[in-house]
Amino acid sequence: MSGGTGRLPAATWAVVTATLMIAHQVAGKATRDALFLSQFEVTALPKMVMASAVLSMLAVVVIARLLAQFGPSRVMPGAFVVSALLFFASWLLYAVSPDLISVLLYLQMGVFGAVLISGFWSVVNERFDPYTAKHTIARVGAAATLGGLLGGVLAGRVADAIDIRAMLLVLGFLHALCGLGVRAIGEGRRPAGVASELGLLPGLQLLRRQPYLQWMGALMVLVAVLAALLDYAMKAQASLRYTESEDLVGFFGQFYALVGVATFLVQWLLGPRLLKRFGIGPVLALMPGVTVFAGLLGAGVGRLWATTAIRAVQMVTVNSLFRSAFELLYTPLPPLTKRPTKAIIDVASDRLGDVVGSGILLALLAIAPALSSASVVIVAVVVALLALGVTLRLHRGYVEQLAASLRDGAISLQADEVVDATTRHTLAETSAASEREMLLSKIRQMKLQRAGLVDAVAAERTATTADVAPDPAAAGLGAAVAALVSGDEASIRRCLAGRFMDARLAPYLIPLLAHDAFAGDVRMELRWMAPRLIGTLADALLDPDLPLAARQRIPSVLEVTHNPRAVDALMRGLEDEEFNVRYSSARALARMHARDVDIAIDGGRIFAAVERELGVDESAWVSRDLSYDLELRGEGGELSDLDDPRMNYSMEHVFTLLGLVLDREALRLALRAVASRDRGLRGTALEYLENVLPEDVRQGLWPWLGEVVEGAIRSNRSSNALVEDLRRGVES
Repeated sequence: MSGGTGRLPAATWAVVTATLMIAHQVAGKATRDALFLSQFEVTALPKMVMASAVLSMLAVVVIARLLAQFGPSRVMPGAFVVSALLFFASWLLYAVSPDLISVLLYLQMGVFGAVLISGFWSVVNERFDPYTAKHTIARVGAAATLGGLLGGVLAGRVADAIDIRAMLLVLGFLHALCGLGVRAIGEGRRPAGVASELGLLPGLQLLRRQPYLQWMGALMVLVAVLAALLDYAMKAQASLRYTESEDLVGFFGQFYALVGVATFLVQWLLGPRLLKRFGIGPVLALMPGVTVFAGLLGAGVGRLWATTAIRAVQMVTVNSLFRSAFELLYTPLPPLTKRPTKAIIDVASDRLGDVVGSGILLALLAIAPALSSASVVIVAVVVALLALGVTLRLHRGYVEQLAASLRDGAISLQADEVVDATTRHTLAETSAASEREMLLSKIRQMKLQRAGLVDAVAAERTATTADVAPDPAAAGLGAAVAALVSGDEASIRRCLAGRFMDARLAPYLIPLLAHDAFAGDVRMELRWMAPRLIGTLADALLDPDLPLAARQRIPSVLEVTHNPRAVDALMRGLEDEEFNVRYSSARALARMHARDVDIAIDGGRIFAAVERELGVDESAWVSRDLSYDLELRGEGGELSDLDDPRMNYSMEHVFTLLGLVLDREALRLALRAVASRDRGLRGTALEYLENVLPEDVRQGLWPWLGEVVEGAIRSNRSSNALVEDLRRGVES
């Protein structure tokens, strides 16, 4: 996968650009804070934060429309260049009015900082599909945190060696380089129908309609409030200790450098591992969780080192683990939803949090002008607890959104095939309450139709006339047994077509399921009696001496009754040595579960069955073939139209089992999506599976899908090479 320009891969350009961007952000914040606190009192800080937040929210109106209309890969290079030009202008005017430049610099960092970072992540997010993004963004984030170290060191060294004004020139050059880097990352696949009317208003409408987006915005507001409170607590202590601008920039430079080192180490050592091991929800929760812990420990100290440590903990976890996990929350969203809302969530919500945080600080200062840092930290702990609660809700919403994206993936799936079209139509009409009565009524009609009597009423009337041949079953149980065991096709058919059938005939009927000529009629008779024959049918299902062709058709009889004993019999069928029995038992359970979701199915037994299926050797996995039995296989089969060697009956059976305990529709869509040539759709399916499957199941399934397992992902191979392998696998 290569970038839009240049010869380096897109992932490499993303790493380089992110490093420069974060280096600029850290150095710019150190310069901004040093200039402002050297010119104004710390009590003016909340007002400045609030003003920059308001301007930033106004900027969102413009950026949201531009991103929606033209796409981030076209807008963001120019935005970086505009920011660079403003830094060059500030450098020229600094000697004339340093106090004015300190205010303008604060506003510029507030307006452009979050917008540019959000836009950069939009470029990366659209460039990679959801599954690749999970493995690529973590690495991009880990490498980008190196920029925090570089930015902190750069701010201190330039200020010491030259002066603080020189930093303005350096910041301008960094953003100019970022513009080139974003351009080189390349453009993702633009969706059809991106209209020029998309902008802030449609984005707000989407936010109002989708709770998932609302929770994302709420989390960003809380994170920004938390940052504003802890930032003030630290800077209040720093302004008391240092008074000169050079001392302040040195302190902030060292602080941001150390935070950069810690962020880099945390992201590099823990980021990808934690995301793969625990998923998005727990990783998101780490930031507010450790902030609560650190805040409670350090609130009573009230010293510069304590407030600095609390702020550092919050910044490290936000810039490493939290940011990578939060970006992944966007991956299930279609671009037409993501583009108009991402800037609102990333920037407007963040700026709104700044306003709320500054408002809280101004209110506290009005109540207690000599506000202590410890009091601010306690308020921050309360906000962190609220953020912790929101993260728990977001993880559930993420999985639901992935499933919704699969459903919206424009994949056409056939309905789950049942025995024949009439029964399929009947099952679609039934409800859990009236299922048995309607189904048995339909079976009676089908029986009469199979006997050649098209009109059911006429058939009943005709059956009473003397013109009809004598009914062997009507002559008594003995005559019926004789007919069923006679081996004479005509006698057997007359018996099956008759109106009399006794449950005591079941032992003679079940073996006839093995004969294609009689299987349909025998199944109807057994279904009619199924509620009284559960034990007999269960024993026959697991009887190795019964012909396999008969055993594999018994589940379709048991499924008409939702008696727990029938469910247990089918669950035991999942453990049979014969694949055909396991396959048909799973299909029957799936049809029962589709009709009545309240059926009690033991998830532990299902996952154990899945692990057994995945644990077979390759020869067994690929050799399973049901083509000789179209009735069991279904009309065309679930996979008959998929030209992919990985999609076989073993794979279909595994997904049928998983559908008994997970979202069945999403799993069926994922089954087809992993064979799709659409890289984004396939990535969405893999990402969904990675989030819903237990680790042991995922480890067993991944090799059959052609994916590398966790240990291989941590090899020395580049992200680009892995992506190319996945792409070739999809297109082969």
